[in-house]
Amino acid sequence: MRNITIEKNIVYGEAVGEYVTADLYYPQSHDRELPVVVLIHGGAFQSGSKEMYRSVGSKLATDGYFVMAINYRLSTPASATYPGALEDVGQAMNWIVLHANERGLDPLRIGIIGDSAGAYLATMFSLTRQPFSYRICAVVAVYGIFDLSAECREEKYATTTNMFEQFLGIPYEGNVEAFDKASPISHVEEAIANPIFDTDYYLIWGKTDPIINPNQSIVFYEHLKKAKIQVITSEIPDKGHLWFNELPTVEGGTVDDYPNTIIYPKILCFLEGSVWNSLDGNFSRKQIAVLDRLKD
Repeated sequence: MRNITIEKNIVYGEAVGEYVTADLYYPQSHDRELPVVVLIHGGAFQSGSKEMYRSVGSKLATDGYFVMAINYRLSTPASATYPGALEDVGQAMNWIVLHANERGLDPLRIGIIGDSAGAYLATMFSLTRQPFSYRICAVVAVYGIFDLSAECREEKYATTTNMFEQFLGIPYEGNVEAFDKASPISHVEEAIANPIFDTDYYLIWGKTDPIINPNQSIVFYEHLKKAKIQVITSEIPDKGHLWFNELPTVEGGTVDDYPNTIIYPKILCFLEGSVWNSLDGNFSRKQIAVLDRLKD
C-alpha cells in the first residue's frame, strides 16, 4: 500500500471575486507521471463540498492517482451559477496543466468522477469542451442528470426542477430550449464531430432513486451507445440517492461501505483501462484509425 500526501485548500482559481479551492491526494513517491482524477461533489448545485470525497480521494491516491477534489461556485436564489460552475471545472483543468511539470502529472490522462450535480458537471464539461493542452479520457457519473427538460416534465421530480431553475437562473416554463441546451444529452453529436474527442463513460445509479429519475442514466446510456461512444453501466437495485460519498447526516458513503465495496473496484478497473492505459500523446482513437488507413 502506498503512503499518500494530502494537501488541503489549495487555490486553483477565482470566481466572482473569491478564490476556489481543492484538496489534493497523491502518492508520496512514483516512478512515472501520474494520471489525474478530478472529483466533483453533488449537492443540487447549491450545497456540498470537496470534503465529501475524503474516502474516495485517499483510496484513489493509494491506488496510484493524483486526485483533485474541487469546490466550485454554488447557486442561490439570487445568483445562478450556470455556466460559471462549468468554468470552475475548466479552471481546475488549467491548474493541472500549469502544475503538471513540477508535480509530475500527465495532463493527457485525466479522469473525472462526479455524483448527482457533480455528475452533470463532469459530463457536460467533457462533451462541450475541446481542449488541446489536456485530455479527458474517462468520466464516472453517479446518479447524474443528463436531460434537464425530461426531468422537469416529471411531476414526481418537482424538487429537481426547482434546483435546475435556480442553477440556470430562469424558470423552466417558457425556457425549454435553454434547458435543452444546458443538457449533456444535447451535446453528444457535437462532441463526436470533434476528431479529438475520445472520452469513455461509466454510468452508475440506484434503481430506487427518489430524487433523480433512474431513467436519466438509462436513456443517456442508450444515446451514448447509439453515438458509438464507449460506455458501461452499473445499476444498484436496492439503493437510491446519497450513498456514493460522505455526508454529515447520512451513514456510510466511504469506499468501505456498501455498495461502494462493489462499485469502487469496478471504477478502478474502468479507470485503469480508460485512463492509465490510454493512448500516449494527444491522439484520439479516431485519429489513430485515420493514421492507420493512411499508413496502408
